[in-house]
Amino acid sequence: MTVKEAIEKTDAIKPNAFDNDTKVGWLNEVEGMVQTQALLFAPEEVIVYGAYSTCKNMELLVQPPHDKLYTAYLAAMIDYANGEYNRYQNTYQMFNAHFGEFMRWFASVYRPADTHPEFYENEYMEVET
Repeated sequence: MTVKEAIEKTDAIKPNAFDNDTKVGWLNEVEGMVQTQALLFAPEEVIVYGAYSTCKNMELLVQPPHDKLYTAYLAAMIDYANGEYNRYQNTYQMFNAHFGEFMRWFASVYRPADTHPEFYENEYMEVET
């Protein structure tokens, strides 16, 4: 799933007034969680997306079937930013379920502490140092 696809899918199921750059910022938050909690990147190694216009075609790190965590996170952030805190609790709980599912799968298939760069190398991204 690309940055653009994640945003378009979220917008289709949860119409909102937030611009794409705001949503890219939220995708950076969830990608940071993936990178530091699952892939065990050091904070200074975390890959960050730039403006939507330059990153919209970049592939997100988590692949199907676990990529549903992106739309769940975006939906939760939309609810939070809109002050819809009951909805936020529900959508964030869904994100947590999807993220936990990904973490369990990743830990069972890969040995994150040994690192597996072939899993998380992404030709479109650069590590900011």
